[in-house]
Amino acid sequence: MGKLVVITGLDGSGTSTVGDQLHFEDLGSSLLKSPPYPFSSNRHDIDEKLFHQSPTAHYLYYLASNVQLTEVINEKMAEHDNNIYCIRHYIDTVVSHRAKGVDAKYEYETELYSIRKPDYIFYLDVEEGERQMRLDARGRGFLDDQLNDEALRQRFVEEFNALESEFIRIQTTDRELADIIKEIQSYIK
Repeated sequence: MGKLVVITGLDGSGTSTVGDQLHFEDLGSSLLKSPPYPFSSNRHDIDEKLFHQSPTAHYLYYLASNVQLTEVINEKMAEHDNNIYCIRHYIDTVVSHRAKGVDAKYEYETELYSIRKPDYIFYLDVEEGERQMRLDARGRGFLDDQLNDEALRQRFVEEFNALESEFIRIQTTDRELADIIKEIQSYIK
């Protein structure tokens, strides 16, 4: 049976790079990114218009995207028994909105919705100086700039730390990609 493997961390920690490489090295696997289509097509407008104006509405948008992502994951799991690598997931939605003051519950099953629980969540941890250099190299988006606010970034880190029992922390500072991939694969296998 394939596993649902989530890669998470602050922007610039290497989530896309690591997720892409895990997928590349795991023949037959699938790679998904959250939020999925069609949510991804208007994500930037939602972020820019609702992130500050209505954090609760912003949260509900991302919660809905996680419910839809579960449908995509379930379809792919039914099609084949290979691993699914997902860059960002429900934990990101909860953490980012708790950091903004929304009372977001970390519940995969409620009367209203069901979100597929990952088999593994890997939190990519990186020192702030290196994270900033990576963001400069790749270019910054709206949410990247929000985390330049040290107080908000600290709340993000605190909220991730509050859920530490849910993930495996992987240090990415000053490490080669191959070493990071090998460490993650050792948990999955």
